[in-house]
Amino acid sequence: MQRRSLLGTLGAALGVGLAGCSASVNSTDDSSESLTLPSVVTTGDLPEGQVELIPEGTVTLLNFFATWCKPCVDEMPHFRRLRAEYDAETLHMVSITPEVEEELIEEFWSEHEGTWPVVNDPALEATDRWDANSYPTNLLFDRNGEQVTEGGHGLRVRDFEGLQSRIEPLVEDSS
Repeated sequence: MQRRSLLGTLGAALGVGLAGCSASVNSTDDSSESLTLPSVVTTGDLPEGQVELIPEGTVTLLNFFATWCKPCVDEMPHFRRLRAEYDAETLHMVSITPEVEEELIEEFWSEHEGTWPVVNDPALEATDRWDANSYPTNLLFDRNGEQVTEGGHGLRVRDFEGLQSRIEPLVEDSS
């Protein structure tokens, strides 16, 4: 009898526990909530601590990348030029990687001269929120935080002019 009681109690506890997990998974899927991730490279002007991905009132470009991704490497010069063209208050740029080996990310950032914040997303919070399942994925948001890019990869960064032509109207709109 004690064994049945114990099994019943364990079964009920497991059921309540699983129901709690299910509720918490659904409650964190709110894309209107602000999301921050930890900065990996903190040298020079790059921030330490948590970086807000989409700050209120700022045009934002999120770049999902991986250090092993050749097209991601090819985009780096265009992003550097973009960073030189627009200050951080005008265009907020953040690169996001799911990789956890910070030394590898730091080496990549140094080798390819990244001049904007880079964060890691090992729990795939941002990756899941914006369905960024392939690399590179580049998403653009207006100053109200509304995503203005559509499709699986968002913006294709083939050249600086093409990238700037999508960003410039949003930046002018926010002036």
